[in-house]
Amino acid sequence: MTTAYRICPFCEATCGLELELDGAAVKAVRGDADDVFSRGFICPKAYGLKELHHDPDRLRTPLRRTPSGGFEPVGWDEAFAEIDSRLSPILEQHGRNAVGVYLGNPNAHNLSSVLYLPALIKALGTRNIFSASTVDQ
Repeated sequence: MTTAYRICPFCEATCGLELELDGAAVKAVRGDADDVFSRGFICPKAYGLKELHHDPDRLRTPLRRTPSGGFEPVGWDEAFAEIDSRLSPILEQHGRNAVGVYLGNPNAHNLSSVLYLPALIKALGTRNIFSASTVDQ
């Protein structure tokens, strides 16, 4: 067993988590008592990370829709190639504003999103940028 310390990805509170791990298996999720913000307190969303991590329906790889309507797993290179083959013609035919971007929980609280989403949005050139504030409020 090992203990890993992480920040909950679900909302702006960024609560500190203490995860008890057995290899890749999450055995327990607790609040990190030493976290300066949450001081050991977590909400039900954070507590549910264990179940989410082990959910058999959780997506673990890119999927492509088959002609029969089901899905098949594909590799990341193939998935990005398919996105490019289908997105580029949409942008060419209908313009940059034919696509939209949603920024919100949990992707807004991820370092890779902070680094790469601005570049993606600029490359897309769309004015259609949505968030929890524009959608829910």
